[in-house]
Amino acid sequence: MFKKKICTLSKLKSENYIKLWLKEFKDEIIIFINNNKIYVKSSICPHAGGTINYDKNQEYLFCSWHGLKFSTNGKCLNLKSFKKCLDSYDHEIIKNNIYIYKNENS
Repeated sequence: MFKKKICTLSKLKSENYIKLWLKEFKDEIIIFINNNKIYVKSSICPHAGGTINYDKNQEYLFCSWHGLKFSTNGKCLNLKSFKKCLDSYDHEIIKNNIYIYKNENS
């Protein structure tokens, strides 16, 4: 299992979201807070690889390429026939630092 420090909780709270490429995970992630809950998702759209951003006011994620919208749980909101979801990552907070995990077999 890979474990990677992403950022501090205080930094995340001060920003709308944080995105970064994790070469160990071979993925770009987006981490954000919605209703006092932290979410860590892949920020690569499963449709065509576009970049995913988070709209804090509307409380959804969206692809900047084709306008697909995703709920905080990763399901597509505006194209019901699109069944792929954004990948999620488990996380934990240790002494104000946020760590995420990935199974070595994933």
